[in-house]
Formats: sequence, structure tokens, C-alpha cells
Amino acid sequence: MNDTAINIKSLLLNAYAALKEKKYSEGQNLLEKILHINPNIYEVNYNLAVLNLQSGNFDASIPFFEKAKKLNPNSSQVYFNLALAFNKKKERNLAIKNFEKVIELEPENAMAFFNIGTIYNDILNTNKAEEYLIKSLDLKPNFVLAYNNLFNLYDRSNQLEKYGKLLDKAQKVLAEKDLLNFYSGIHQYKKKNYKIAIDKLENLNLNENNFIQNINKFGILAKCYDQIENFDKAFLNFKVNNNLVSKYHGKNIDENIYIKYVTQRIEFFQDFKISRWKQYSFKKELLNPIFLVGFPRSGTTLLDTIFRTNSDVEVIEEKPILKNFLIKLEKETKNDFNQLDNLSQRFIEEMKHFYFQEREQYQKDKKAKIVIDKLPLNIIHIAEILRFFPNAKFIFALRHPYDSVLSCFMQQFELNPAMKNFLTLESSAHLYDLVMKLWEIYSEIFSINFHFIKYEDVVTNFEKTTQEIFKYLGLNWSDKTKDFYITAKDRIDISTPSYNQVTSPLYLKSINRWKNYEEQFKNVRKNLDKWVNQFNYKI
Repeated sequence: MNDTAINIKSLLLNAYAALKEKKYSEGQNLLEKILHINPNIYEVNYNLAVLNLQSGNFDASIPFFEKAKKLNPNSSQVYFNLALAFNKKKERNLAIKNFEKVIELEPENAMAFFNIGTIYNDILNTNKAEEYLIKSLDLKPNFVLAYNNLFNLYDRSNQLEKYGKLLDKAQKVLAEKDLLNFYSGIHQYKKKNYKIAIDKLENLNLNENNFIQNINKFGILAKCYDQIENFDKAFLNFKVNNNLVSKYHGKNIDENIYIKYVTQRIEFFQDFKISRWKQYSFKKELLNPIFLVGFPRSGTTLLDTIFRTNSDVEVIEEKPILKNFLIKLEKETKNDFNQLDNLSQRFIEEMKHFYFQEREQYQKDKKAKIVIDKLPLNIIHIAEILRFFPNAKFIFALRHPYDSVLSCFMQQFELNPAMKNFLTLESSAHLYDLVMKLWEIYSEIFSINFHFIKYEDVVTNFEKTTQEIFKYLGLNWSDKTKDFYITAKDRIDISTPSYNQVTSPLYLKSINRWKNYEEQFKNVRKNLDKWVNQFNYKI
């Protein structure tokens, strides 16, 4: 053995010793020294890759994994960890490709099947997710994580029968009784057996590490108590649920960012004159986009489902079309609203095309005559939209302000700076007030081509109200529209909060629901009463 080989062996032993003692920085330095001597040692590249992966340096880990893969192309652990790195970077296709290679090398690797299923679940490819998660359970029948994800999949996609069969299977092989009672409680809630669900969930002693189950436990309990009209207990459980969501999911999210975002627009546009904007005429005008906007939980998903009864319509539901558009715009304007004044004709034309290119990515039916971009809080961006599309159409979904705010507080949204405001009734009402102030300013400044549609009118006077909105969109109304809830049952992409409502015939229970919680609204009326009056509602 020559001196170089001896030196490498010594460094490698010292590196392994350091890593074993959790001296990761020292171990990494030693491995990097070896790399300078000989870059073609599998163990060195692999361990450097893992160290970078574990420390969150995903970009840095990938070249080391790729090198290790070349040095040992039959190492399943390399492909597995490389897949994890790509998944952390949201490069899901590459992650799936490498997990598939693991399966090729180890056909009974349950964890690889599980990870692929989880990725497909994350991107809402329900069929593929189900296929891989079931395969992981076939290989490992007591795989708790796979059960968790499959239960969540069936819950999210509203497949109640499959949920029940999976529960029967889990009860035969899993020893985690509290976890089984948790999923059984959800099942009973879905079956509308609210008292049984409460009995299952109230006495659970879930481990603190099961924070997702703990959060959902209180959320489901709250909904059960609401259904049996024990409103005090319902509200208490909603508060506990939201506090846990804030603690576990929202600790690094600043809700004030969104408040400032809306406030900046209020402050700027309240003194704005549209005459400032330089106008252009275009030889070939593109189609004017249509936006479905409003405050969240104002009936936009119900409208979405009603529109889908017409084969000429496609509704693109809550995709980042406008977000990507605005990112590009903000790069040009440096987030300065004053820069909207003198945008060049070339840039405006470029942005028009960019919007439709973004929209097309999410459009499933390329032949649809009418495409509706649905994302309620796009209402705050009406000014930016009109700068590029002055003739854009807006469907403004409206609901009693108290009911909208209450429903937002009761729902478990995926958190971001906007949605975090819904974790308390007070912050929900505050945001509602700001959004409507901004709408009021926009409606005074701009000539907006919009159609108001009240949730309450849809429920109480369905035919007349839906005929009017169809006419506004240039669509034919048919008797098929009345049976929208039948069509909706075939959809598995409806978010859980809205599913039960839009897959059932219309009912009045959601109108003035806030009165069940009238006591809790005492501290937020100052933010809402103006809008109650302005939109011709009653308290």
C-alpha cells in the first residue's frame, strides 16, 4: 500500500469516527480533504452528499449523489437519497424517476413505493398516489405512514367507501388504537354519525408528535359539535384547532405581510386617477380574461360547480396564474405602483401573451369557449389586471360578511400570509374590512365590467340568479344546471371544506349561520357592519 492510499485510509477512518460522534463539520472537512486527493471514491462522495442533504443544502448534495451514482450504479441507497434531494427541491419528476430506479433494484422496497405515492398525493394525482400507496401496504402491511397518507387521500378525494374498507383493513393489523380511533372518528363524521365521532375523538390520547392528527382531531370535533348545535363547544374546539395550526404550521409565517400588501394598495389607489395611465390601441386585441373573485368562503366553489354543467366552460381552480403574472410585473416595476403609468406598449403586449401562456398550462379543455380564472383574493389585484386587460370580466361572489368571516375562521386552509389571518375571528374580520375597502376604491376609480352574485340568491332563487350570470357570460342555461350537485359528485378535486355543500341539493342552513355564534361577533362588528349595510344585508 503506497503513502497516498495509507493517507486516504487514515483520513477516512478519522472522518467516520467524527461522524459517529456527531462531529459533522469535522467529518465533512476530512471527507473534502480526501476528495482533493482522489475524487473517485464512492464512500466519500456518498457521505458528502448525505451530509449536505441532512443540513438542507440540497443543491450541493446533488452533484455528490450523481458522482456516487456513476461510481456505483447499482447502489439503491444513492438513488433513494438523490430522490429525496430532488423532492426537497420540488423537482418531483426527477424524484419519481430516482425512486423508480430504487424499485428496479429492490422490487420490494416499500419505502420507495410510499414516497412515490406521497409525491403523487402532494400534486393531487389521486389515482397514481393510490396505486403506489396500496403497493407499499402490500409489501409492508403494518406501515403506519402509508395508512396515514392513504386515509388522507380518501378523505381529501371524498371516497367514503374506500375509506371504510381501509379502516377495516387497518384494524386487523395495526396496534395503534388511538390512531385507529382517530381515523374511525373521521369516518363517522363523514357518515354524519356526529355523536359517535365525538365519542371516538374526545378521549383520544395522541402522542404530541402526531401533531397533524391532534390538529385534525379538534377540527373534526368542532364540526361535529356544530352539527349537533352545541355551539359553545364547537367554537372552543375551533379556537384550539386554530391555535395548534398556528403553533405547528404558522410559526414562520407572518400574516401581517398580507395586511401590509392590501394596505399599500388602499393607500396608493385612494388618490389615484386613471387618466394618468398611458393608453394604447392594439391591432389584434386578445380575448378578455374572466375572473371569479370575492372574499374566501363566499360561494365561489358552488359557482365553479354550477358553471361546469355547461360543456363550453372550463373553470381553472385556484392556480398561480395571476401570481406568476404579477411576479413578472413586479420585476419590471420594482413594486412601485407609479411605474404602472408609463409601461411601454411592447411590455403590455408581452404581458398579455404571458398571462394566456400561464393560463394554458392549467387548462385541460383546450376547446373551451369560456375559461374562468377562479381565485377569490385576486380581487385585490383588479387594478393590475385592468392595466393590461381594461375590458376583463369579473364575477364577484358575495355572501353575508358575518357568514363569510365565520366560515373562514372555521376552515383549515393551507397556510400562507393571507390564510393565516383566518386563524382568529378578529383578524378574519379585519382582513375582510381591508379587502372590501380596496374593492370600494377600485369600483370608484375604474369602470369595472363585473357581475355581483350573492350566495343567498343562488340558494333561495336558483333559476333566476343562475340564468342572469349565464347571460352575463354569454352562455345558454339548461335544466342540467339545476342538477349541478349530481355532476359534482364525480369530481374528486374539490377541496374538502366545500365538498359536502356542492355535492348536495341546495339548503338554507348556511344562510345566517353566524347567528349561532352571535356572542363571539361582539368584538368584530366594527369591521363588518358597514359592509353588512352596504351590501344590503341585515344583522
